[in-house]
Amino acid sequence: MVNWERLAEQNPLYVADDLRRAGYRLVMEQVIYGSDLRSRTTYEILVKFLASYRELLGSLGMTVIHNPHMSYVVAVPNPYVAEKMRLSETRLALVLRSLYNDKMYATEIIAGEAHVTIHDLETAYKDLMGKELPDTAQLRETLAALKRYGLLRLEDAHDEQPFTVIVRPGIVDVLGETALLQLAAHAPTSTDEEEENA
Repeated sequence: MVNWERLAEQNPLYVADDLRRAGYRLVMEQVIYGSDLRSRTTYEILVKFLASYRELLGSLGMTVIHNPHMSYVVAVPNPYVAEKMRLSETRLALVLRSLYNDKMYATEIIAGEAHVTIHDLETAYKDLMGKELPDTAQLRETLAALKRYGLLRLEDAHDEQPFTVIVRPGIVDVLGETALLQLAAHAPTSTDEEEENA
């Protein structure tokens, strides 16, 4: 068991409550980015005591991954203990993960983040899911849920769009390659299309 008081004694910059708060934030937010102003100290604590957080969260069924190149720490829950996402969240997250890959291969990633327009999102959603993107209110609600998982942030758009979706680099660890294969489970098949047209 991790003894926060003993760890805090080894480093005069932090008290035990700082270490507890950092762990709590990691569990609640799932991804902590060192580049975010309000998360910088939490990120530094997590990195400094990474082995302790891995031990603690590992006992809760979570894997803690540190990506020093993109400056983030992510807690990925074991599929058996993870809270299930709603289907609408899963679909949108998988589409965003696919768009992140596309932007990465096209070298359109800026500081680890992929800027996705609503138009790009609509097109990809329709191509991958065979459905129309939800209306703006429902889309905002679903994006807010994904934001809580540390997968994205929203930015005001500078054109006719209501906003731009910024896909954060932690999406790669939260939704690994296996998750991308799940797109096939939600994508329309030719049989589905034939049944709808019949």
